[in-house]
Amino acid sequence: MVADKPDPLVKIAVARDEVEANVWKDALEQDGIKPYVKSLDPLTPLGVAPSLPASFELYVRSADEKRARWILGQDQPSG
Repeated sequence: MVADKPDPLVKIAVARDEVEANVWKDALEQDGIKPYVKSLDPLTPLGVAPSLPASFELYVRSADEKRARWILGQDQPSG
């Protein structure tokens, strides 16, 4: 029996702030894509300090990358 390889996550965008990240996340979820938002600032999730600019990365499964980029209005994957 061969185990299926997990579908790796790929970064598709970096949001300016938490609001933008959540707008993108909601748009993807409405289309059936499960995104993952990663905060690069360790203090933001704790509510200790405001988030730094461009400190939220948006990831999706590699199988969803093309459709997710289309939903967010990106023509081509960035490398």
